[in-house]
Amino acid sequence: MTADRAERPAGILRFFVVPGAVIAANTAALLGVASVVLAVPVLAGCSRVLGDLDGHGDEAFRSVLRHARRTCRRDLPVTVLLWLVLAAVAGNVLALPALAPGARTFAVGMLVPLGWVVIAWLSVYVVLAARTGAERGDLVLGATSRLLRSPGRTLLAPLAVIALSPLWLLAPLTIAGGLAVPPFLLRGLWGAGPGDDAASDGGPADGAVSSDGTADGA
Repeated sequence: MTADRAERPAGILRFFVVPGAVIAANTAALLGVASVVLAVPVLAGCSRVLGDLDGHGDEAFRSVLRHARRTCRRDLPVTVLLWLVLAAVAGNVLALPALAPGARTFAVGMLVPLGWVVIAWLSVYVVLAARTGAERGDLVLGATSRLLRSPGRTLLAPLAVIALSPLWLLAPLTIAGGLAVPPFLLRGLWGAGPGDDAASDGGPADGAVSSDGTADGA
């Protein structure tokens, strides 16, 4: 442990490690999102890597892609859900202005609460999915449990996603780190502490997630 700590960059070197890791992780995330099927795995991988720069900072790009490769099948249904939500949001933005005022109000009243819950659920799933060893069912139950146990965070998570939207909507910010930073910040929102779900590959944090959203043995 002492030797490992001695090898960690400090001072000015640490200052350069953080942006370098963000850019590397974000580049991997861009590739994953462009592939469509790896969207959720690479976002979870960014949360994992940026949450443990001591373990992954030197190989952030490869660590994100490695995580995506290991979890792509497990997270595929949630990736499909993510794209469906994005398509629904885009469709509603285009369709709602064409509706009559009464119908528009009714549609917004029906869709906003549902969309709010789904976005909150997706955000916590991405946080929990940073654990490579967890089964999909455990992650689904863990994410649902956290929504029910933390109504305040459930309300705040979509607001955080909206507040962070310039990072992934404005091209310069997206290229610089707009896909890597939001998952890491959401990880903090949902209460994942440093190293909680971002240990090195094969470590204890890769264990299964129980139904309350915590790692076995934690």
